[in-house]
Amino acid sequence: MPTSIDLHPLSRPHRPCLWRLLPAFGALLWLSACSHPEEPKPQAPPSVQGATVSFPDQKAPKDIRLEAVAAESEYAISVPGRLGWDEDRTARVYAPYAGRVERVRVALGDVVTKGQPLADVSSSDIGQAQADLHKAQADQSVARAAVERARELAQAGVIAQKDLQQSEADLARNAAEIGRAKARLVQYGIGSSAVTQGLLIASPLNGVVVERNINGKAEVRSDVQGQPLFTISDPGSLWAGIDVDETHLASFHVGQSIQLQAAAWPERSFAATVTSISESVDPNSRTVKVRAKVPNGERLLKAEMFVTARVSQRQSAPIVPADAVLLSGDRLYVFVQSAPGRFERRAIRARSAGPQAWLVSQGVAPGDKVVVGGALYLEQLIEAAR
Repeated sequence: MPTSIDLHPLSRPHRPCLWRLLPAFGALLWLSACSHPEEPKPQAPPSVQGATVSFPDQKAPKDIRLEAVAAESEYAISVPGRLGWDEDRTARVYAPYAGRVERVRVALGDVVTKGQPLADVSSSDIGQAQADLHKAQADQSVARAAVERARELAQAGVIAQKDLQQSEADLARNAAEIGRAKARLVQYGIGSSAVTQGLLIASPLNGVVVERNINGKAEVRSDVQGQPLFTISDPGSLWAGIDVDETHLASFHVGQSIQLQAAAWPERSFAATVTSISESVDPNSRTVKVRAKVPNGERLLKAEMFVTARVSQRQSAPIVPADAVLLSGDRLYVFVQSAPGRFERRAIRARSAGPQAWLVSQGVAPGDKVVVGGALYLEQLIEAAR
């Protein structure tokens, strides 16, 4: 007999009813819809009226940075310059006579003392000067004897008094010629005992041979002023030639202490003293030559090095950062905060106070807040609104 199947609902295995889960799914959908973030409202653009930019809700962008105008500040002026030999401790040696170099006794960089031989020169002009002295000395002997004879003859009445006077005048002229010939030789340290035609060129001071322009057997001339044979200098002191813009000339005075910096020693400063200021302005560069003396005992600085002179200057005029100044054509502008989120472009009259600041004579006052970051953005907004 076939088995019967009970189809009564209570006899079926337990199964979940999907219709009972629908309320739970609906609640989840409602919660997810409620938690979905709303889209942010677009921010209103800034408004531009003339030369003034206003941001909505008086809130400026975070990129715009402000800085207050200082009433008085100490700033540094940086001026380019170049080092050179101290001319008070430098001598350039030339050949006093034409001739040939027989021997060079020193090399470039040698330390020399005053009177030390530098080179030997042979010259016929030197021989002529020596011969002139010997000739004058020989003539003096003859002239002295002639005066003695003339005196005896004058006393005896053999010759007139004027003849005696003529003999004495010849002796005096001869003595003067001897003095001139000796001085000519002594001036250059040339021996006068014999005709040698030799000249010993000596150092006129203590120092270092910083330049040498001759070699052995070279011909030298005294009538052509070319390069010196030797340049002797004391590197323990140098001169700094500083080109000061005429607008900064008031910051320099004779006797002033300044600081020099060189690229070779970026972390060091070298003290210098202003010794002279030129009386004229260069018509091309509009700069004034200022000279300063630099002690160089450590020999760290070298001639012809480029340096930067830094001078501290205190100024009572309003001073603004260089980042705040905009140039348009031939006029200067800054943006000043007139109210929260409101910025006004103002024309100013100013001059440079170094690489990082400007001195303002008109346009802003101490305490005004100027834009130092974002000024170009504000300028673009004004240009776009035109």
